[in-house]
Amino acid sequence: MAVHEIGRAREIIGIGVKYGLSEWVTSSGLGKLLVSKKRLARIERFNQWERIRMAVEELGPTFIKFGQILADRPDIVPEELRAELSKLQDEAQPMPDDLAIQEIEKELGRPIGEIFREFDTSRLASASMAQTYRAVLLNGEEVCVKIQRPGIDKTIELDLNLMNFFAGRMQRNNPELEAINLTGVVREFGKTIKKELDFHHEAASIVRFNYCFKDDPDIKVPKVYAQYTTRRILVEEFIRGVKVSDLDNLLKSGYNLKVIARKAMRLVFDQIFTHGFFHADPHPGNIFIMDGEVISFIDFGMMGSLRTEHLQFLGKYVLGYLERDPQSMAEALLMVSGKRNFARMKELEFQIGDMLAHYKYLSIEEMDFGKVMNESIDILIHNGLRIPAGIYLLLKSLMSIERVAVVLYPGIDFAQEMQPYAVKLIAQQYNPKYIAREVFDSLKEYYKLLKELPGDLNEIIYKIKEGRFKTQIEVRGLEPLSEHLDISSTRISIAIVVAALIIGASIISQWEQTRWIGAIVFCIAGLFGFWLLVKLFRQNKI
Repeated sequence: MAVHEIGRAREIIGIGVKYGLSEWVTSSGLGKLLVSKKRLARIERFNQWERIRMAVEELGPTFIKFGQILADRPDIVPEELRAELSKLQDEAQPMPDDLAIQEIEKELGRPIGEIFREFDTSRLASASMAQTYRAVLLNGEEVCVKIQRPGIDKTIELDLNLMNFFAGRMQRNNPELEAINLTGVVREFGKTIKKELDFHHEAASIVRFNYCFKDDPDIKVPKVYAQYTTRRILVEEFIRGVKVSDLDNLLKSGYNLKVIARKAMRLVFDQIFTHGFFHADPHPGNIFIMDGEVISFIDFGMMGSLRTEHLQFLGKYVLGYLERDPQSMAEALLMVSGKRNFARMKELEFQIGDMLAHYKYLSIEEMDFGKVMNESIDILIHNGLRIPAGIYLLLKSLMSIERVAVVLYPGIDFAQEMQPYAVKLIAQQYNPKYIAREVFDSLKEYYKLLKELPGDLNEIIYKIKEGRFKTQIEVRGLEPLSEHLDISSTRISIAIVVAALIIGASIISQWEQTRWIGAIVFCIAGLFGFWLLVKLFRQNKI
């Protein structure tokens, strides 16, 4: 570790201890730290999940973003912790407005006055990674300017390195975490947050989203000003409207909430089922209602993309849900997990059927689709099956827009509104053109395999003749033995060194002039020996 990494690591450990998370510190292999009674008295009124959330908030933007992602991952964290992590807000102490303006001018290479006719120094929002302002271009167009905090990229890079380090240590010291693949989750998160650090990615998402809905009169996608957009600054059209979260103003403006609810759902369903590219966080604060009940989504930092098999899963699951058919729902879940055959299929069907039985006396309109889908995925995970990370973004998007629709119009039937999309999707799978295309694609793959087979066989035979054909055998389950041997060999080496020091001290002590040196060496050997005995006693090796 570099010096700055050690300093940040100490800060992270300190915050962990501050909130009574000493068990986590111990499991990370960094040593046992105890919480004082006085400090414990201050935090004992909070449960462990609340303390984790409070610690994450204090750790800063990288950990807050990671916590928000984990809040949508039932395969990694328990429900109680997910509920707490979902409360995390991406807010931060505002940076001074004059500093923000300096950063904008530095990034654009020109004074503010040469680009903007007006610039409102009263910030619109302040998040952990960026700050947002309203401005007017020289041509009179109103824009929103998002500027990244200075040095945030270095802070996040440092935190990612430490998160990878901690994740690796925890996974080595806790073999039960192997199934979760904690290091893989952290690496995937690193890729995601680094994309968010480059506003070119968000700008590209807005342009793609606009292309998808260019002919739809019910939606307004903000325009991106590419000439002013860089890695650290994003300039886009300013959206004037009423937030969906502001129900009072929506009613005062005379908007029809039922129409808005249906439009919002329809637009999200179009994103998912028609384009396979969707806004992954359509919460009430990210949806504006404009004149004519036109809907505008903002904040395109988190977007999701779906493969064909993901859409097929969703279509089959929705129809199974509407018919309360546990077999169809189980088959859909198995499809998205990538398992063609599952030995406990009947048990999976029974568990889903048992879950549906809890809603036996509720109509489809009264049921919560997002909650049922979440419970279904929990059942899948408890059966040792995993699903792609993209499905969690899909689930997040569907649950968010369902909550928006229900708040706007409580009597809306979310699943019934989705049914036509699911039926159309399933029907497409049995379309002769679709089947013919699938068959043709399969034939192309087989033709490619047959075409390349002779060459592959010749290469294998040539390597065998040259003596360069190698086989690799992987033996699993020996990691604990290997680790034990490493520890044992280290202790034997220390014991040999201690013995050598004792012998050397005895020899040196024979002469009057060097007797004091022998005493020092003997003391050092005694300390090493005592430490080794303590380690052995603690781990019941003696």
